This record gives sequence, structure tokens and C-alpha cells, in this order.
Amino acid sequence: MQVSKLKKFCCLVVVAAGVGMVDHALAAELPVALETGTELKEMPVLDGESWQSMSPDAKIAFIWGVGHVVTVEEAVVQRHPELKRQDFVAKLGEGLRGVPMSSIIDRIDSYYRQNPGDRDLPVLRVMWSQIVKPRLKSGIADIPFEGEGTAP
Repeated sequence: MQVSKLKKFCCLVVVAAGVGMVDHALAAELPVALETGTELKEMPVLDGESWQSMSPDAKIAFIWGVGHVVTVEEAVVQRHPELKRQDFVAKLGEGLRGVPMSSIIDRIDSYYRQNPGDRDLPVLRVMWSQIVKPRLKSGIADIPFEGEGTAP
């Protein structure tokens, strides 16, 4: 039970960071929902199309939010070692450790510029495949990588 509450909290942290600074591209559905009184069914996934139109500050806010999720989970695991797992967030932390935010943003920008047909891919998938995965010895749950295309 505690793990699912932690993951919900971590998601809230990412959402809060994004909502605080994200521009109209990421929140395009919100005004429509407010005007019509309809409820958003889910949080939109940030893809390359939206990423390309975001301001530099919004991109930093997104990356910062991802970093906060990793930091919160690491702090919880320090206090409760029995919760330690080699899950997605742990591997994200391992693969991003020491990589400056500006470098992460540059690599994501570069990927979408060089692969315009992939702008429908989620930013976290690009971050995983282009930055995180190449720095890991094994994947989620310490499962060895079995070829290209392994995604979170």
C-alpha cells in the first residue's frame, strides 16, 4: 500500500511542477474542460509535438519535476530500505545521475529535430532511450537488455 501511495505522490509532484510553469501547449485541454465543465479523464502525456513548442522555462520545469520524483523516492527508500526496488524511477535516477538539466533538454530537443517523424513519442520515452538506457548496465528489475527498442 505504501508504494502505491508513494507513486501517487510522485506523480503529483511532477504534475505540480508542470502545471506551475508549463505553457499553453501542454495544457491545451484544460481551457476546453473548464469552459465545458467536463472533467479531464487523464493527464495528457507530454510528447515531442508539445515539447517543441514549450518555452525553455517549461522544459526546465518538466525535467526538474522528473528529478524531484527520483529524489523523493530515494529519500523514502533511505528511511524504509525494505521498499528498495530496481523500478523505473530507480533506473531513471541511476541513468540521469550527474547529467545537467541543460544537457537533458539539449539531447531531447536534438532527438526531435533529427527525428521529426517521432514527435508523437512521449518525452520520457525519448529521455529513457537516448539518455538513461545507454548509461545503464541492466534495465528495470535488473533485467538485462535484449536488443534495441527497450522502453520503460
